[in-house]
Amino acid sequence: HNLSGRQEEGLQCYERSLELLVRKVPDRRKKIADLLHLIGCVYLMNGEHKKAMKLFEESLRTRRKMMGFIHLDVASTLFNMAFLHQTRNRPKKALKCLEEALKIRKLRLPDSEKVAQTNEKIGSLAKALGDRGRAEAAFDEALRIRKAIHGDQHETVAFVYHEMGDLMDDMGDYREAMTRYVEALDIRRKCFGLDHEAVASTLYSMGFTLYNMDESKRALNCFDEALIIRKNRIGEKSKEVGDILNMMGFLHATRGELDEALSLLLGALDIRKYQNDHVKASETLKNIGNVHREKKAFQKALACYEECLSIRREELGFDHDKVADALVAIGNVWSDMDNIDQASQAYQEALTIRSYVHGEKDERVATVLQYMGILEFRSGDIDKAKQNLEDYVTIKQENNAAGDRDYVNVLFIIGNIHKIKGEDEFATKRWTEAYQVAQSSGIAKSNPQLSKVMNNLLNVGPDEAQHESVANQSSAGTSTSKMSIMMERIAEGFVEEAESAHVLAQQSQANRKET
Repeated sequence: HNLSGRQEEGLQCYERSLELLVRKVPDRRKKIADLLHLIGCVYLMNGEHKKAMKLFEESLRTRRKMMGFIHLDVASTLFNMAFLHQTRNRPKKALKCLEEALKIRKLRLPDSEKVAQTNEKIGSLAKALGDRGRAEAAFDEALRIRKAIHGDQHETVAFVYHEMGDLMDDMGDYREAMTRYVEALDIRRKCFGLDHEAVASTLYSMGFTLYNMDESKRALNCFDEALIIRKNRIGEKSKEVGDILNMMGFLHATRGELDEALSLLLGALDIRKYQNDHVKASETLKNIGNVHREKKAFQKALACYEECLSIRREELGFDHDKVADALVAIGNVWSDMDNIDQASQAYQEALTIRSYVHGEKDERVATVLQYMGILEFRSGDIDKAKQNLEDYVTIKQENNAAGDRDYVNVLFIIGNIHKIKGEDEFATKRWTEAYQVAQSSGIAKSNPQLSKVMNNLLNVGPDEAQHESVANQSSAGTSTSKMSIMMERIAEGFVEEAESAHVLAQQSQANRKET
């Protein structure tokens, strides 16, 4: 029945057998334990996780009692329990079960497929938990066994190489990740040919790593090749094709190729709506909104962000970080349109959600405070701006994150606020701190305009710095002096750049892990 896909009939047979064994021959404990295990597997396949876990636990107790703690059947139950724990988002419990199963299998079946398989699962879980050392050791052992059994050119070897590539990418070791992916790709092409889903899978992961290495053109080539394979193999309306189109559109947007980006993203949106994948559709809508915003089509951007927000509230609830993310995007576009009240309302709602979800001292809360501070600075409410930006600085310092571009930007603006208020000593203190952080972190090298302005402020004097810097700035907004206009424009550009980098990083990581 199970082999024919009739799990219900199979389950009825197993349960009837169990009932007869328990009633007629209760001393056949091993057979009872085997049936408990089999019934647990059926429940697991049917998604009835609580029932499955209860049966696995009962089977494990019986097997340990009848056969001891180092029997292969005990390892089998532990392995299935690990899978169930992982499905229920309990990675630490899953890892504990796998470690115990591995000890048994290494003792009973050294250098076997079962040992390699268990090491692969341990590697994947350790990777998810951020334990690089344990993950590397497990994958290395799996690779050694796979090569010993199958030779160097086998799909099981390619699979381990691919997993190792994912691990290195997660840890930021992109060159090593590419080395592993290339090894996996070469084997898969030899085993399956050029037009196979396994080949597309590796090309897709390579695309993300190349993006992380700032090699967007090579990344697009990988995505394009994967796209052709997946269209041919699994269909043009498949969710995998939608994932690639979404990522390619996103990458074209980062390269400033906005029309191409929009075309690809609209294709991704069509597929994701066709697949009824509402959450992914919301991600694509946000990307489309970002492209419209970049094209200065603010009303179109707003419409996309609002549809994204509506979907996320419906699918995820009102108190979810992705809802806050959509609200921040709405706040940004209202800010672009100089609608301070609407922008402030969106930011405030995002702040409330993130404070509730992550706590008031989380860096994601600090990000919203930064946006609010910039908005208030632009609107002339410098006291409110200063308070929000000072809160941002405090959170960053408490999280040991006081050294990135956003942090320099905020210190710079706080100094400007002090200058406007006539508090020259405090202004110089904040500018000095911003200058020192920019120099020590290397930010000054990549932002010569900002470095030049701060250098002039600290060494030449405010009046001369104002004259030199404003000469190259167009007037914008309403501020109390040309100095504040110049600083405001630099600050706004800095925030836009930082926001874009943050969104791109989130999108890249989320898309790769989804796939």
